[in-house]
Amino acid sequence: MVRLWALGIAALAALVGLVAVHACWIVQGPRDPRFVRFMRRYNHRANADDVIPEHGASIDMHGRPFAMAASGSTFEKVLDELQLASGKPVPLTIDADLQSKAVELMERKFGAVVVMEPTSGRIRALVSAPHVAYLNRALNGLYPPGSTFKVFMAAAALSENVSPVFDCPAAGWRPNRSTAPIRDSEVADFARRKKQWKGFGKIGMGEALLHSANTYFAQLGCELGTERFDAAVAAARLRDSVTVLPARTISLSGAGGGVPEGVSKNALAPIAIGQGALQLTPLSVAMITAAVADDGLMIAPTLSAEAKPTLRARPFSIAASRRVRKMMREAVRRGTGRPCEIAGLGVCGKTGTAQVGTGADHAWFTCFAPEESPRLVVTVLVERGGFGAKSAIPVAREILLEARRLGYFK
Repeated sequence: MVRLWALGIAALAALVGLVAVHACWIVQGPRDPRFVRFMRRYNHRANADDVIPEHGASIDMHGRPFAMAASGSTFEKVLDELQLASGKPVPLTIDADLQSKAVELMERKFGAVVVMEPTSGRIRALVSAPHVAYLNRALNGLYPPGSTFKVFMAAAALSENVSPVFDCPAAGWRPNRSTAPIRDSEVADFARRKKQWKGFGKIGMGEALLHSANTYFAQLGCELGTERFDAAVAAARLRDSVTVLPARTISLSGAGGGVPEGVSKNALAPIAIGQGALQLTPLSVAMITAAVADDGLMIAPTLSAEAKPTLRARPFSIAASRRVRKMMREAVRRGTGRPCEIAGLGVCGKTGTAQVGTGADHAWFTCFAPEESPRLVVTVLVERGGFGAKSAIPVAREILLEARRLGYFK
C-alpha cells in the first residue's frame, strides 16, 4: 500500500513537471535563440516563403538592418509585437550612421542624446547611455533642465508680449526676503580669479539669454506669473506623455515632465531657471527646441518610418519663436554656446548646467541648425558632466559635423 502511494506521488510530480515544462515552452520556447536559429534554417528550404524575424528586429531609414532596443526592454517588446504582426523587421526613422556616432560619443558616459527633424518629428538618433533594459534615459529619465529651460521661458514670455528690462546685480536677486538670493555663475568665476564681478546691470531678454543670466530669468518667471506660466506649460503639453512608437497592446512612450502646477509667484523664480521642483526628459527639451526652430509648431516626435507628421501643439507664436531663434544664434556666436560655432552652419543653441545636490552638476546642450531653415535638433545630456559647454557641447558638435557629412544640411 505504501509503495502504491509513493508511486502515485511520483507520477503526480512527474505530471506536474511535464505540464510546467510544456507551459514554459509555450511562453518562452518560440523566443529561445536556439529555436529561432533552427526555424530560420528550416524556413530557408525551397518550399518555405516565410522567415521568422530576429528578436527585436528593425531597419533604419535607409532600409538597413540595425539593432536599436536593449534586450528585455519595452522597446524590444514593441518591436516584437509589430514585427510579429507584419512578419518583417520594423522600419524606423533612425539613421544608423548618426545613431552609431552618437553611441560612440556617449561611450563611458551616463546620459542621453536626441536628434530629430523639427518639421517632421522624425527621430534620427535616440541614445540612452548606458544601454540597459530598465531605463531609457532619453525618453523617461527626468532631470532638472537647468538653463535650457530659459528657451521655453523666453518663447513663452514673448508669446505673451512680455519682454521687460531688469536690473541684474552681482549680489543676486531675491523673490522675497526669506529666500536666498539667486545669483549668476559669473560671481563664482570671478571669485576664483580673485576678482570682483560688477553684475550685468540693466539688461533685456536677448542679452540675458546670451549670458544665461539667472538673475534675469528668475525675475521673468515672477513677472510672467502663475496663471500665464501654467497656460504656457499646458499649451506645450509638457506634463503629457508622448508615444513615439505605438503597437496594439504596448507602446514606446516618453514620460511627461514633472512640472508643478499652481505654484506661487515667488516659487516660479527657481523654476524659471530650470531648477527647483522642475524636471523634464531629454525628449521634452528636444521638443521645446524643435518648436522654436519650427516657428512655434511642435510636431509629434516619432520613431515609426510609416507615420505622417502630426501637429502635437502650438505653444509659441511665430514672432516669439523667430526672436528666440536669433537669441540662440547669438548665444552660439558670442555667448555660452561658442564652442559649438561651426563655420557655415549657423548653429542656434543653449547650454544648461543643472544643480543636483552634492557632486558635479548635470550638463546640457540643446541646439538646431541651420538658423534660417532648421533641419536638425540635437539635445545632449551628460549626467554629472559639469558645465554644459564642457561636456555636452563637444558631443553635439560632433553629431552636427557627422550630420553635415551625411548631407543633412545641403
